[in-house]
Amino acid sequence: MKNTITKMYTVGLLFSIIVFSQPLNAQVAINVKMDTNMMLIGDQTNITLEVVIPADYSVDFPVYNDTIIEKLEILDIMPFDTVVENDLLKIKQQYLVTSFDSGWYAIPPMEFVIACSADSLVDTLLSNPLYFGVMTMPLDSVNADSVTDIKAPIGAPLTFREVLPFASIGLGILLILFLVYFLYMKFARNEAIFVKKEKPKEPAHLIAFRSLDALKEAKLWQQGKNKIFYSQLTDIIRTYIEDRFGIYAMEMTTDEIIESVISESVLEKELKNELFDTLVRADFVKFAKATTLDNENELSIKFAYEFVIKTKLAEIIEEELDEEQDESQNQISQENR
Repeated sequence: MKNTITKMYTVGLLFSIIVFSQPLNAQVAINVKMDTNMMLIGDQTNITLEVVIPADYSVDFPVYNDTIIEKLEILDIMPFDTVVENDLLKIKQQYLVTSFDSGWYAIPPMEFVIACSADSLVDTLLSNPLYFGVMTMPLDSVNADSVTDIKAPIGAPLTFREVLPFASIGLGILLILFLVYFLYMKFARNEAIFVKKEKPKEPAHLIAFRSLDALKEAKLWQQGKNKIFYSQLTDIIRTYIEDRFGIYAMEMTTDEIIESVISESVLEKELKNELFDTLVRADFVKFAKATTLDNENELSIKFAYEFVIKTKLAEIIEEELDEEQDESQNQISQENR
């Protein structure tokens, strides 16, 4: 009886092992393949690693960095591609490889580590080995002219983009040399680097007329402001003399102005006498607090106008006359047309 029970227990144990414990490799498929088993030297091909496992399994692929075997170089490693189909995981990875040595080569079986999280089972499965050949370019032994020299590089025309960097550098060097020469000449001549262009000064008579008109409109002596009136009047006359004749009248006394005018011989005798009378009258009002009559004030400003009119540059008068003649001729020609 005891032997019977022992035999039944043994048979049951064996049955449970057979039924309930399937090996991992019975549920996993591994496939390693190359796109070609014969390639020319320097050509490129793909090696594909593919594993099919249940959804609750995991797998560790073999890891390669630069080469898979000696003389089989890795050019690129593609990312993993995973597809779920009927509770199975289909995981694929590709290596782009090449070889620069002719001959026959064998890739040994690759190791894949498979794990089952449910049963805590771990196993290492091997792939099938791969064999491939690398050949050089075959020579045509029949045709003697098949072996030729290496062709020279094809000449391509220069483009603007290629010339632009060199042209820019050359132009920059020329600009720097010009700037150095420009600065050297400026310093050698003791000239300013940057010269501000001054606006041409107005003719002296225009400035004087504008100032006299403003003084006349102010009506200072009519308001009893004789001292201010004569101060501004003499300033206008002195400024005009300075700009017109180059005599620094603003810093001179009345006697010095008359002496300078006489020595320069720039005024007629009558005009010099009237100028002296006007300046002396102004000095009496400004410094001696003298009182002048209305007709004297009118005479003073009238003389200022006449003095400017009689002494303004003859060239300017001629230019104005020429302009007026040109305008009249243009009008006549237009009317004749």
